[in-house]
Amino acid sequence: MFRKSLYYISKFIARRPGLVVSLIAIVVILSAISAQNVSLTSGTEDMFSKGNVIYREYKLYQKDFGVGANQLFVLVKGDDVVNREVYSYMLELQSEINRIDGVSSSVSPATIMVELFKMLPTDEALIKRATELYASSLVPKRTFALIIIQLATSDRDKQVQIAKEVEKVIKFSSPPVGVFVELTGSPALRYQIREEIRNSFRTTMTASTGLMVLILFATFSGVVRKKYTAFMPLVISILSVQTVYGLMPILGIPLSEHTNGALPMLIGLGIEYGAQLQNRYEEERRAGRDPDESIVISVTRTGLAIVMALVTTVIGFMSMLTPRIPAMSQFGIIASLGLIFAYIFTLTFLPAILKLIDREEKKVKVEEKPGMLEKSLTVVSSIAASKPFGILVFAAIIMVLGAYSYMNVELETNYHKYVPQDLPAMQRFDEIERLIGGQTVYTIVLSSDKIDSDTLRKVDELAEYIVSKEELVYDYNFITKLIKEFRKAYGLSPTIPESEQEVNYILDRLPKSETKRYISGKMMAIHFSTDADEYVEYISLYDSLSKDVSYFGWDGKFYITGVPVLYGEMGKIMMSGQTIMTVAAYFFVILLLLFVYRSLRKAVVPLIAISTVIATMNVIMYFFGIKQTMMSIALNSITLGLGIDFSIHMMERYFEERERFDPMTSVRRTIERTGKAISTSALTMAGAFGSLMFSSFPIVQNLGFIALIAIIFSLFAALVVVPSFLMVTERFSGQKFYFR
Repeated sequence: MFRKSLYYISKFIARRPGLVVSLIAIVVILSAISAQNVSLTSGTEDMFSKGNVIYREYKLYQKDFGVGANQLFVLVKGDDVVNREVYSYMLELQSEINRIDGVSSSVSPATIMVELFKMLPTDEALIKRATELYASSLVPKRTFALIIIQLATSDRDKQVQIAKEVEKVIKFSSPPVGVFVELTGSPALRYQIREEIRNSFRTTMTASTGLMVLILFATFSGVVRKKYTAFMPLVISILSVQTVYGLMPILGIPLSEHTNGALPMLIGLGIEYGAQLQNRYEEERRAGRDPDESIVISVTRTGLAIVMALVTTVIGFMSMLTPRIPAMSQFGIIASLGLIFAYIFTLTFLPAILKLIDREEKKVKVEEKPGMLEKSLTVVSSIAASKPFGILVFAAIIMVLGAYSYMNVELETNYHKYVPQDLPAMQRFDEIERLIGGQTVYTIVLSSDKIDSDTLRKVDELAEYIVSKEELVYDYNFITKLIKEFRKAYGLSPTIPESEQEVNYILDRLPKSETKRYISGKMMAIHFSTDADEYVEYISLYDSLSKDVSYFGWDGKFYITGVPVLYGEMGKIMMSGQTIMTVAAYFFVILLLLFVYRSLRKAVVPLIAISTVIATMNVIMYFFGIKQTMMSIALNSITLGLGIDFSIHMMERYFEERERFDPMTSVRRTIERTGKAISTSALTMAGAFGSLMFSSFPIVQNLGFIALIAIIFSLFAALVVVPSFLMVTERFSGQKFYFR
């Protein structure tokens, strides 16, 4: 039925090529207009589903205690910033910043001085002493001070605009001699990342297109009769990418640090379908058939194999939706749509163009001369035909090593490692974290019916218990430390007062900007500084802290949050997500192959080959110390979807050849003929993923490198493992087995 439909489509295209080209051109033009509205985004928000409890608790903590993603940080640096001149400058700068629409407030050591003394003291010694007591968190050392700017909006686009305006204010301010002022924080980092996304996108798209031109010229130009037509698969691919790019704003999918790698990748992936069809068209033309006959044969003969390859690839990409991680879902949708359009354009636009090019030529008989690729494939076919058992044993060994390696590949869950490390805001952010321990701070949020001296004392005891018990925890910060320092400044013992009146008296006189870090309504936050630095430590410390609070005997509710908690949750999502995606991809591919072929043998052949590739990929990652990222965890399912194409093409051609030839001859003809097309496809795919290595985003570079290796090995498995398995199974099925 499907092949009959392809027959009628091909006949229509052969009769009306001009109409087909015109319709496709209209679609592409409309998509180009729509593409002007593509938006950009960045951040960890797209790594968690809306229902994720850990992420919701983190956002709740940020909202209740006024910290996190809605903040900008101004770094004030100099030889000694704790003096009246620098503090006066801070107040003037904050006055200008507070006028910006969307800025709700700002706090600095200078505003704390004004809050304490109703004005900025003239006594330098008093400023220094008060700073040590009440603003030490904003002045971690004498050469460095922070201004924290609280934004009134959670809209990320608005935050980016505010960050740009704050940067302008800083640029035109007049700091004291020897004082340097810089801006950082999530909104500032976000807009720099967005700019870098644009630059990275342009670079990888240019690199991908350039590599495709070189690869097609080197490999496919020997297949076609007219050299310039070697680039037709690239044209199909570019049109497909342009179309899906135009669909992104309609679907509400932004360009991000995750999705910006999908489109350059599609430049190479989309070429495969065109290369397969055009290869068959050229083969028929060389055999002496006219353009119309060649179109009908190429579309009907390769159409089924291509659609099988398309469906399996789409299964691989759509499996990225199963973990319900927004960023991965968007990547999978973009990739799947791009390949679907590539398939449609391959079956319509490509044969129409080939007909227009060849319309004056009726029949042509060309004698093929074997080139370098053909000679190489002849050698490969001899090896596959003569050593099938040895090849399968080697594949089995690789699978065992792959299973071991998979269990030992580490995870990279730190989002900051996913973005370019040379961004100014990123370097300043790292500087803050080195000084105040930003990313390794766990926060325990406790709720209580009332906050009095007994409650504060119990929380302080809990904090000291945790510091003494947990090896990774080296310090804590809570409101009780400020209370003790206040009493010490007045010559009293540094303890928590028994009197409720004294506690309230001290709390009323502490800077509000400091107390709100620890108390919000009937909730209290303890901040623990830790040495946790990797996924295993993030998870183990989170579990230990939960047990510590329960064992200590806290009566109210509590939750644990902080950036390392998010990173630990990311690791869990990555591990479970990779398993879910891989299982889902295998399950649906097996169902598809069984449904189409109604043969266990035909369903198993491609899976054995691609399983060898996945195992090889795990071995390489383990031995080279390459960590899994939020994107690379999808490579098992992506490789399954992409690499299986080669195996399906080889198997389809093998059984077509078996209708006329013996197994040995069928293997040779399959490798030497279909091998040309899939070699071109593999090299273009490898080039597409290789272009991602030109990206400035480590997460994209990582994906590109591993995928490039996977595609090369997928080609090797298709050319060697598939024919070996076919020959071995023919021997055990009782059919005559041929050796030269």
